[in-house]
Amino acid sequence: MKRLILPLVAALAFSGAAQARGVNPYGIAVRVNDRVITNYEIKQRELLLKAFGSSGDLETMALDQLVDDRLRLQAAEDLGITIDEDALAAGIDEFAARGKLTGEQLMQYIQSRGAAPESMRDFVRAGLLWREVVGARFGRKARISDEELDTTLNLATDKKQESVLISEIQLPLRESGNEATLELIKKLSKTIKTEAAFSAAARRYSRAPSRGRGGRLNWVPVAALPPSLSGQLLTLEPGEVTAPVTLAKTVGIFQLRAIREEKSKEPALPVSVSYTQVPIPTAKGRAVQLATQLISDVDTCADLRAKSERFGENAYRDDTVLTSELPPQIALAVANLDRHEASYVVTGPDTVSVIMVCDRLRDLPEGTRETLRGALFNRRLTGFGDGYLQELRADAEIIYK
Repeated sequence: MKRLILPLVAALAFSGAAQARGVNPYGIAVRVNDRVITNYEIKQRELLLKAFGSSGDLETMALDQLVDDRLRLQAAEDLGITIDEDALAAGIDEFAARGKLTGEQLMQYIQSRGAAPESMRDFVRAGLLWREVVGARFGRKARISDEELDTTLNLATDKKQESVLISEIQLPLRESGNEATLELIKKLSKTIKTEAAFSAAARRYSRAPSRGRGGRLNWVPVAALPPSLSGQLLTLEPGEVTAPVTLAKTVGIFQLRAIREEKSKEPALPVSVSYTQVPIPTAKGRAVQLATQLISDVDTCADLRAKSERFGENAYRDDTVLTSELPPQIALAVANLDRHEASYVVTGPDTVSVIMVCDRLRDLPEGTRETLRGALFNRRLTGFGDGYLQELRADAEIIYK
Protein backbone atom coordinates (compact mmCIF):
# COMPACT_ATOMS: atom_id res chain seq x y z
CA MET A 1 0.00 0.00 0.00
CA LYS A 2 1.54 3.30 -1.04
CA ARG A 3 1.74 5.93 1.67
CA LEU A 4 -0.46 8.79 0.49
CA ILE A 5 1.11 12.24 0.65
CA LEU A 6 -0.96 15.35 0.01
CA PRO A 7 0.59 17.67 -2.63
CA LEU A 8 1.39 20.37 -0.06
CA VAL A 9 2.99 17.88 2.31
CA ALA A 10 5.00 16.39 -0.57
CA ALA A 11 6.19 19.83 -1.60
CA LEU A 12 7.26 20.64 1.95
CA ALA A 13 9.00 17.30 2.26
CA PHE A 14 10.83 17.83 -0.99
CA SER A 15 11.81 21.35 0.06
CA GLY A 16 13.15 19.91 3.29
CA ALA A 17 15.16 17.36 1.32
CA ALA A 18 16.65 20.12 -0.78
CA GLN A 19 17.68 22.00 2.34
CA ALA A 20 19.10 18.85 3.83
CA ARG A 21 21.32 18.32 0.80
CA GLY A 22 23.06 21.55 1.67
CA VAL A 23 23.98 20.05 5.09
CA ASN A 24 24.55 16.38 4.30
CA PRO A 25 24.99 15.61 0.58
CA TYR A 26 25.10 11.88 1.32
CA GLY A 27 22.00 11.84 3.49
CA ILE A 28 18.88 9.93 2.51
CA ALA A 29 16.36 12.03 0.56
CA VAL A 30 13.75 9.41 -0.34
CA ARG A 31 12.90 5.80 0.52
CA VAL A 32 11.30 3.68 -2.20
CA ASN A 33 10.10 0.50 -0.53
CA ASP A 34 13.33 -0.87 1.02
CA ARG A 35 15.67 1.14 -1.24
CA VAL A 36 17.01 4.63 -0.68
CA ILE A 37 17.92 7.64 -2.83
CA THR A 38 20.59 9.96 -1.48
CA ASN A 39 20.94 13.69 -1.92
CA TYR A 40 24.19 13.02 -3.76
CA GLU A 41 22.43 10.81 -6.32
CA ILE A 42 19.82 13.49 -6.98
CA LYS A 43 22.50 16.09 -7.56
CA GLN A 44 24.39 13.73 -9.86
CA ARG A 45 21.27 12.99 -11.90
CA GLU A 46 20.66 16.75 -12.21
CA LEU A 47 24.17 17.14 -13.64
CA LEU A 48 23.52 14.30 -16.10
CA LEU A 49 20.25 15.85 -17.25
CA LYS A 50 21.96 19.20 -17.70
CA ALA A 51 24.74 17.53 -19.71
CA PHE A 52 22.09 15.88 -21.92
CA GLY A 53 20.62 19.32 -22.68
CA SER A 54 17.49 18.98 -20.55
CA SER A 55 15.84 22.12 -19.23
CA GLY A 56 13.15 23.01 -16.72
CA ASP A 57 12.93 21.87 -13.10
CA LEU A 58 15.91 19.49 -13.20
CA GLU A 59 15.71 18.69 -9.48
CA THR A 60 12.15 17.37 -9.76
CA MET A 61 12.97 15.53 -12.98
CA ALA A 62 16.01 13.93 -11.35
CA LEU A 63 14.03 12.80 -8.32
CA ASP A 64 11.21 11.34 -10.44
CA GLN A 65 13.69 9.45 -12.62
CA LEU A 66 15.53 8.01 -9.64
CA VAL A 67 12.29 6.85 -8.00
CA ASP A 68 11.38 5.10 -11.26
CA ASP A 69 14.87 3.58 -11.46
CA ARG A 70 14.52 2.09 -7.99
CA LEU A 71 11.25 0.49 -9.05
CA ARG A 72 12.89 -0.83 -12.22
CA LEU A 73 15.77 -2.35 -10.25
CA GLN A 74 13.33 -3.99 -7.82
CA ALA A 75 11.33 -5.47 -10.71
CA ALA A 76 14.51 -6.89 -12.25
CA GLU A 77 15.58 -8.39 -8.93
CA ASP A 78 12.17 -10.01 -8.47
CA LEU A 79 12.57 -11.73 -11.85
CA GLY A 80 16.19 -12.68 -11.23
CA ILE A 81 17.39 -10.50 -14.12
CA THR A 82 20.96 -9.19 -14.06
CA ILE A 83 23.40 -7.71 -16.57
CA ASP A 84 27.17 -8.18 -16.63
CA GLU A 85 29.86 -5.58 -17.21
CA ASP A 86 30.16 -6.39 -20.92
CA ALA A 87 26.45 -5.79 -21.44
CA LEU A 88 26.67 -2.55 -19.48
CA ALA A 89 29.60 -1.33 -21.60
CA ALA A 90 27.66 -2.21 -24.76
CA GLY A 91 24.67 -0.28 -23.42
CA ILE A 92 26.79 2.80 -22.79
CA ASP A 93 28.19 2.54 -26.33
CA GLU A 94 24.64 2.28 -27.69
CA PHE A 95 23.52 5.36 -25.77
CA ALA A 96 26.63 7.30 -26.82
CA ALA A 97 26.06 6.44 -30.49
CA ARG A 98 22.83 8.48 -30.43
CA GLY A 99 25.03 11.56 -30.11
CA LYS A 100 27.62 10.16 -32.54
CA LEU A 101 30.08 9.53 -29.73
CA THR A 102 31.93 6.50 -28.43
CA GLY A 103 31.27 5.27 -24.93
CA GLU A 104 34.65 6.62 -23.82
CA GLN A 105 33.92 10.03 -25.36
CA LEU A 106 30.54 10.12 -23.62
CA MET A 107 32.15 9.41 -20.25
CA GLN A 108 34.70 12.14 -20.81
CA TYR A 109 31.92 14.54 -21.78
CA ILE A 110 29.75 13.95 -18.72
CA GLN A 111 32.78 14.17 -16.42
CA SER A 112 33.64 17.53 -17.96
CA ARG A 113 30.15 18.63 -16.91
CA GLY A 114 30.71 17.56 -13.31
CA ALA A 115 28.88 14.20 -13.34
CA ALA A 116 30.57 11.06 -12.01
CA PRO A 117 31.03 8.04 -14.34
CA GLU A 118 29.16 5.83 -11.87
CA SER A 119 26.08 8.04 -12.23
CA MET A 120 26.08 7.40 -15.96
CA ARG A 121 26.55 3.67 -15.41
CA ASP A 122 23.64 3.61 -12.94
CA PHE A 123 21.44 5.46 -15.44
CA VAL A 124 22.21 3.02 -18.25
CA ARG A 125 22.05 -0.05 -16.00
CA ALA A 126 18.50 0.77 -14.90
CA GLY A 127 17.44 1.23 -18.52
CA LEU A 128 18.96 -2.05 -19.66
CA LEU A 129 17.45 -4.01 -16.79
CA TRP A 130 14.03 -2.46 -17.46
CA ARG A 131 14.28 -3.43 -21.13
CA GLU A 132 14.82 -7.04 -20.06
CA VAL A 133 11.99 -6.89 -17.52
CA VAL A 134 9.47 -5.53 -20.00
CA GLY A 135 10.59 -8.01 -22.65
CA ALA A 136 10.23 -10.92 -20.27
CA ARG A 137 6.79 -9.87 -19.04
CA PHE A 138 5.21 -8.55 -22.23
CA GLY A 139 7.31 -9.75 -25.19
CA ARG A 140 4.84 -12.44 -26.25
CA LYS A 141 1.86 -10.12 -25.82
CA ALA A 142 3.50 -7.33 -27.86
CA ARG A 143 4.11 -9.42 -30.98
CA ILE A 144 2.80 -7.90 -34.20
CA SER A 145 0.77 -10.25 -36.38
CA ASP A 146 0.84 -10.21 -40.18
CA GLU A 147 -2.75 -8.95 -40.15
CA GLU A 148 -1.84 -5.99 -37.94
CA LEU A 149 1.13 -5.22 -40.14
CA ASP A 150 -1.02 -5.31 -43.28
CA THR A 151 -3.49 -2.92 -41.66
CA THR A 152 -0.71 -0.50 -40.76
CA LEU A 153 0.68 -0.69 -44.29
CA ASN A 154 -2.78 0.01 -45.66
CA LEU A 155 -2.96 -3.40 -47.34
CA ALA A 156 -6.06 -4.59 -45.54
CA THR A 157 -9.05 -5.08 -47.84
CA ASP A 158 -12.74 -4.32 -47.47
CA LYS A 159 -12.19 -0.93 -45.87
CA LYS A 160 -13.58 2.54 -46.27
CA GLN A 161 -11.55 5.20 -48.01
CA GLU A 162 -12.15 8.92 -47.61
CA SER A 163 -11.23 11.27 -50.44
CA VAL A 164 -11.41 15.04 -50.62
CA LEU A 165 -11.77 17.57 -53.42
CA ILE A 166 -9.71 20.63 -52.51
CA SER A 167 -8.25 23.86 -53.85
CA GLU A 168 -4.91 25.31 -52.83
CA ILE A 169 -3.02 28.57 -52.50
CA GLN A 170 0.69 28.15 -51.80
CA LEU A 171 3.25 30.90 -51.21
CA PRO A 172 7.03 30.44 -50.88
CA LEU A 173 8.76 31.13 -47.59
CA ARG A 174 12.06 32.97 -47.53
CA GLU A 175 14.97 32.45 -45.19
CA SER A 176 13.99 35.79 -43.61
CA GLY A 177 11.38 38.46 -44.09
CA ASN A 178 8.34 36.16 -44.01
CA GLU A 179 6.14 38.60 -42.12
CA ALA A 180 4.35 39.97 -45.19
CA THR A 181 3.79 36.46 -46.59
CA LEU A 182 2.39 35.15 -43.33
CA GLU A 183 0.16 38.18 -42.88
CA LEU A 184 -1.22 37.73 -46.39
CA ILE A 185 -1.95 34.03 -46.00
CA LYS A 186 -3.62 34.63 -42.61
CA LYS A 187 -5.77 37.37 -44.11
CA LEU A 188 -6.82 35.14 -47.01
CA SER A 189 -7.64 32.30 -44.61
CA LYS A 190 -9.93 34.52 -42.55
CA THR A 191 -11.64 36.48 -45.35
CA ILE A 192 -12.29 33.96 -48.16
CA LYS A 193 -15.84 32.65 -47.89
CA THR A 194 -16.70 31.30 -51.37
CA GLU A 195 -15.17 29.06 -54.03
CA ALA A 196 -15.17 31.98 -56.47
CA ALA A 197 -13.21 34.16 -54.05
CA PHE A 198 -10.73 31.37 -53.39
CA SER A 199 -10.27 30.75 -57.12
CA ALA A 200 -9.62 34.44 -57.76
CA ALA A 201 -7.11 34.62 -54.92
CA ALA A 202 -5.32 31.50 -56.18
CA ARG A 203 -4.91 33.00 -59.64
CA ARG A 204 -3.58 36.21 -58.14
CA TYR A 205 -1.31 35.00 -55.35
CA SER A 206 -0.54 31.26 -55.56
CA ARG A 207 2.82 30.00 -56.79
CA ALA A 208 1.65 26.40 -57.15
CA PRO A 209 1.11 24.84 -60.62
CA SER A 210 -2.64 24.75 -59.94
CA ARG A 211 -2.93 28.57 -59.95
CA GLY A 212 -4.02 28.56 -63.61
CA ARG A 213 -6.97 26.37 -62.57
CA GLY A 214 -7.88 28.65 -59.69
CA GLY A 215 -6.04 26.34 -57.28
CA ARG A 216 -8.31 23.37 -58.04
CA LEU A 217 -6.91 19.87 -57.45
CA ASN A 218 -8.45 16.50 -58.33
CA TRP A 219 -9.85 14.00 -55.83
CA VAL A 220 -7.17 12.98 -53.33
CA PRO A 221 -7.31 10.13 -50.77
CA VAL A 222 -7.12 11.65 -47.29
CA ALA A 223 -4.49 9.06 -46.32
CA ALA A 224 -2.18 10.43 -49.05
CA LEU A 225 -2.12 13.93 -47.58
CA PRO A 226 0.34 15.24 -44.98
CA PRO A 227 -1.17 14.85 -41.47
CA SER A 228 -0.86 18.60 -40.85
CA LEU A 229 -3.28 19.16 -43.74
CA SER A 230 -5.62 16.15 -43.51
CA GLY A 231 -6.22 16.80 -39.81
CA GLN A 232 -7.65 20.23 -40.63
CA LEU A 233 -9.60 19.24 -43.73
CA LEU A 234 -11.58 16.57 -41.91
CA THR A 235 -12.93 19.20 -39.50
CA LEU A 236 -14.26 21.46 -42.27
CA GLU A 237 -17.54 21.73 -44.11
CA PRO A 238 -17.46 22.16 -47.92
CA GLY A 239 -16.56 25.75 -48.77
CA GLU A 240 -14.56 26.34 -45.60
CA VAL A 241 -10.86 27.17 -45.63
CA THR A 242 -8.02 25.82 -43.47
CA ALA A 243 -5.75 27.87 -41.27
CA PRO A 244 -2.28 28.37 -42.78
CA VAL A 245 -0.37 25.09 -43.26
CA THR A 246 3.41 25.04 -43.58
CA LEU A 247 4.73 22.49 -46.09
CA ALA A 248 8.54 22.59 -46.21
CA LYS A 249 9.46 25.83 -48.01
CA THR A 250 5.89 27.02 -48.55
CA VAL A 251 2.91 28.12 -46.51
CA GLY A 252 -0.58 27.57 -47.86
CA ILE A 253 -4.30 27.46 -47.28
CA PHE A 254 -6.73 24.90 -48.66
CA GLN A 255 -10.44 25.00 -49.35
CA LEU A 256 -12.55 21.88 -48.99
CA ARG A 257 -14.90 21.60 -51.98
CA ALA A 258 -16.29 18.11 -51.35
CA ILE A 259 -15.66 14.90 -49.41
CA ARG A 260 -16.69 11.35 -50.19
CA GLU A 261 -16.37 7.94 -48.57
CA GLU A 262 -16.08 4.75 -50.58
CA LYS A 263 -15.90 1.13 -49.61
CA SER A 264 -13.31 -0.72 -51.59
CA LYS A 265 -12.11 -4.30 -51.83
CA GLU A 266 -8.77 -2.97 -53.02
CA PRO A 267 -6.01 -1.50 -50.84
CA ALA A 268 -6.74 2.16 -50.20
CA LEU A 269 -3.27 3.24 -51.28
CA PRO A 270 -0.16 1.75 -52.83
CA VAL A 271 2.39 1.02 -50.15
CA SER A 272 5.25 2.97 -51.72
CA VAL A 273 5.91 5.34 -54.58
CA SER A 274 8.86 5.69 -56.91
CA TYR A 275 9.54 9.17 -58.27
CA THR A 276 12.21 11.28 -59.97
CA GLN A 277 12.99 14.79 -58.77
CA VAL A 278 14.89 17.47 -60.70
CA PRO A 279 15.78 20.66 -58.80
CA ILE A 280 15.72 23.67 -61.13
CA PRO A 281 18.63 26.04 -60.43
CA THR A 282 17.86 29.64 -59.58
CA ALA A 283 17.58 31.50 -62.87
CA LYS A 284 16.58 35.08 -62.10
CA GLY A 285 12.85 34.44 -61.89
CA ARG A 286 12.76 31.90 -64.74
CA ALA A 287 12.59 28.76 -62.57
CA VAL A 288 8.88 28.15 -63.21
CA GLN A 289 9.33 28.74 -66.94
CA LEU A 290 12.24 26.28 -67.07
CA ALA A 291 10.29 23.70 -65.05
CA THR A 292 7.25 24.03 -67.30
CA GLN A 293 9.41 23.63 -70.38
CA LEU A 294 11.09 20.53 -68.96
CA ILE A 295 7.74 18.95 -68.12
CA SER A 296 6.45 19.58 -71.65
CA ASP A 297 9.56 17.91 -73.12
CA VAL A 298 9.23 14.56 -71.34
CA ASP A 299 6.80 11.65 -71.28
CA THR A 300 8.47 9.17 -68.92
CA CYS A 301 10.87 9.14 -65.99
CA ALA A 302 13.61 7.95 -68.35
CA ASP A 303 12.96 11.03 -70.49
CA LEU A 304 13.09 13.26 -67.41
CA ARG A 305 16.43 11.83 -66.32
CA ALA A 306 17.89 12.33 -69.78
CA LYS A 307 16.54 15.84 -70.29
CA SER A 308 17.66 16.90 -66.81
CA GLU A 309 21.22 16.93 -68.14
CA ARG A 310 20.56 20.46 -69.38
CA PHE A 311 20.95 21.48 -65.73
CA GLY A 312 24.19 19.57 -65.23
CA GLU A 313 25.42 16.01 -64.90
CA ASN A 314 23.35 13.84 -62.53
CA ALA A 315 20.93 16.70 -61.91
CA TYR A 316 18.09 14.30 -61.03
CA ARG A 317 17.42 12.16 -57.97
CA ASP A 318 15.41 8.91 -57.81
CA ASP A 319 13.57 7.90 -54.64
CA THR A 320 11.36 4.99 -53.62
CA VAL A 321 9.72 5.52 -50.25
CA LEU A 322 6.63 4.58 -48.28
CA THR A 323 3.76 6.92 -49.11
CA SER A 324 3.52 7.74 -45.41
CA GLU A 325 7.14 8.94 -45.40
CA LEU A 326 6.98 11.33 -48.34
CA PRO A 327 8.03 14.89 -47.44
CA PRO A 328 4.80 16.91 -46.95
CA GLN A 329 5.21 19.18 -49.98
CA ILE A 330 6.08 16.28 -52.29
CA ALA A 331 3.27 14.15 -50.84
CA LEU A 332 0.70 16.75 -51.88
CA ALA A 333 2.11 16.93 -55.41
CA VAL A 334 2.41 13.16 -55.79
CA ALA A 335 -1.17 12.62 -54.60
CA ASN A 336 -2.40 14.44 -57.74
CA LEU A 337 -0.14 12.67 -60.24
CA ASP A 338 -0.65 9.46 -62.17
CA ARG A 339 2.22 7.28 -63.39
CA HIS A 340 4.58 9.27 -65.64
CA GLU A 341 2.79 12.53 -64.90
CA ALA A 342 4.90 15.45 -63.71
CA SER A 343 4.45 18.72 -61.89
CA TYR A 344 6.65 21.09 -59.95
CA VAL A 345 6.81 22.12 -56.31
CA VAL A 346 8.02 25.45 -54.99
CA THR A 347 11.18 24.95 -52.94
CA GLY A 348 12.06 28.60 -52.34
CA PRO A 349 11.28 32.17 -53.40
CA ASP A 350 12.99 31.66 -56.78
CA THR A 351 13.45 27.89 -56.97
CA VAL A 352 11.29 24.89 -57.86
CA SER A 353 11.72 21.14 -58.37
CA VAL A 354 10.09 19.01 -61.05
CA ILE A 355 8.51 15.81 -59.68
CA MET A 356 7.45 12.84 -61.84
CA VAL A 357 5.80 9.68 -60.50
CA CYS A 358 7.53 6.65 -61.99
CA ASP A 359 5.48 3.92 -60.32
CA ARG A 360 3.16 3.17 -57.42
CA LEU A 361 4.12 -0.07 -55.78
CA ARG A 362 2.34 -2.69 -53.72
CA ASP A 363 5.71 -4.25 -52.99
CA LEU A 364 7.72 -2.75 -50.16
CA PRO A 365 11.31 -1.58 -50.43
CA GLU A 366 13.52 -4.43 -49.27
CA GLY A 367 13.53 -4.84 -45.51
CA THR A 368 10.73 -2.33 -44.90
CA ARG A 369 8.18 -4.84 -43.66
CA GLU A 370 10.36 -6.28 -40.92
CA THR A 371 11.72 -2.85 -40.00
CA LEU A 372 8.17 -1.62 -39.49
CA ARG A 373 7.24 -4.76 -37.56
CA GLY A 374 10.15 -4.08 -35.20
CA ALA A 375 9.16 -0.44 -34.76
CA LEU A 376 5.54 -1.37 -33.97
CA PHE A 377 6.68 -4.08 -31.57
CA ASN A 378 8.94 -1.65 -29.71
CA ARG A 379 6.19 0.97 -29.55
CA ARG A 380 3.74 -1.54 -28.11
CA LEU A 381 6.30 -2.90 -25.69
CA THR A 382 7.06 0.64 -24.49
CA GLY A 383 3.37 1.19 -23.85
CA PHE A 384 3.12 -1.98 -21.78
CA GLY A 385 6.24 -0.96 -19.87
CA ASP A 386 4.90 2.51 -19.10
CA GLY A 387 1.67 1.03 -17.78
CA TYR A 388 3.54 -1.49 -15.63
CA LEU A 389 5.76 1.23 -14.17
CA GLN A 390 2.67 3.19 -13.17
CA GLU A 391 1.34 0.07 -11.41
CA LEU A 392 4.63 -0.29 -9.53
CA ARG A 393 4.47 3.36 -8.48
CA ALA A 394 0.88 2.96 -7.28
CA ASP A 395 1.81 -0.05 -5.12
CA ALA A 396 5.10 1.35 -3.81
CA GLU A 397 5.76 2.97 -0.44
CA ILE A 398 7.52 6.20 -1.31
CA ILE A 399 8.63 8.31 1.67
CA TYR A 400 10.22 11.72 1.23
CA LYS A 401 12.58 12.57 4.08
